[in-house]
Amino acid sequence: MCRVFFFLFLLFSSVYAQNYPILYEHLATPLYNSMNSLKKISDREDVNKTCASFITNAEQTLQFGKNIDANDTSLTKEYLLRLRKLQTEYNHTLHLIHKQISKSIDEDDYEKFLQLTNCELDGLLQNRALLDASLGFYEKKKKNKKSAFLEKQAEKFKLIEEYQNEFINASVTDSIDSSKKAKKQELVYLEAKKVGKEIAIYAYNNNPYTVTINIKADFTNLKSDKAKLSSFTLGANANVECTRFAPINGNAYSYALEYSWILGSQNALHDDSYVYRLPFSIGSSHIVSQGYNGGKTHFGSSRYAIDFAMNVGTKIYAAREGKVVKTKADSNIGGIGKEYSKHGNFVTIEHSDKTFATYYHLKQNGVAVSVGSTVKRGDLLGYSGNTGYSSGPHLHFAVFTLDSNLKTQTLPVKFKSVNMVVDNPQKGSSYKAL
Repeated sequence: MCRVFFFLFLLFSSVYAQNYPILYEHLATPLYNSMNSLKKISDREDVNKTCASFITNAEQTLQFGKNIDANDTSLTKEYLLRLRKLQTEYNHTLHLIHKQISKSIDEDDYEKFLQLTNCELDGLLQNRALLDASLGFYEKKKKNKKSAFLEKQAEKFKLIEEYQNEFINASVTDSIDSSKKAKKQELVYLEAKKVGKEIAIYAYNNNPYTVTINIKADFTNLKSDKAKLSSFTLGANANVECTRFAPINGNAYSYALEYSWILGSQNALHDDSYVYRLPFSIGSSHIVSQGYNGGKTHFGSSRYAIDFAMNVGTKIYAAREGKVVKTKADSNIGGIGKEYSKHGNFVTIEHSDKTFATYYHLKQNGVAVSVGSTVKRGDLLGYSGNTGYSSGPHLHFAVFTLDSNLKTQTLPVKFKSVNMVVDNPQKGSSYKAL
């Protein structure tokens, strides 16, 4: 949604006398540009009154602004108030259009849906739930008629998903059966061992971090000591007997175990009382370029990530103590596009509550710690960069765990700054580390 008024009021005191009509007409352009798009749907009975009212008021406000004398302070203030009122009316109009888009999906009315979404309106489909529903509906119906606007949104969404894949931990799948031996060279594997007449199934984790393993079993002429094999957590460099089979009749039996594993513990419970340190030098300040639920890329599994804008080579410090479990430092590649998504350098820390923190986009050879080492809060981890899927130099920081579906999900955290405890870092705000 356009937020032109905050800029207008901030700028007013210093620029009202500097070619005011042209300047403010330019800043209010998103509102004025919406008139043509709204005219396209103003004949719809469900939105026509609201659209017509906004268009009339927008035309009057635009004309009022053009006729202002740049030196008339009282009229410039009046214009700002009219713009503020017009913004409120625009928000209401967009809300009504969103309701009608949702209704068109519910009623399976594709023609109405296309008419309502075929508009160049600032903030259209910005609500993530409505965007998801709209793209899903469009995917089912687009063979009948395509929409340039929705094709563009779908492509943008695809790029964002590719970006997020850089930070999502994918699960690894494998299997063993009664005729297949374990792959002991794998980081996580299952192995069957004969114990008398029984078959014991062991799980091995050779990673330096906690993993969660999910097993699906199919077997004949065997009984298991566990009624239902499912998921369990296994610590770093550990092994455990996860089930045992016993033949029912004779020796003619078979089993097949399909398993997958992913970094993280399904039992992790984040310590919400913990106040994190800002991950840069004490006394220094950095601006949040994207905060929680950021419209660009911080939604879904990445909804609680934070981007701090900073120059390449800025020192990065541990926001919380823990164990270094993963690093990457060999890349000097960065940019926007799928081809860059796996080239980000990073440090990943496992905390005592089995949650993890990732520090991403570090510079080449910019990792100052090694896997297996223990770091204290405030220890140097490395140096910021611009590697991986990145539009500019910054640090991507996130704390994450597994959700009930064994998918990586970021978590909201609190930071200690000089002036306050920050529980919702705001885009555009600067915070000083303490």
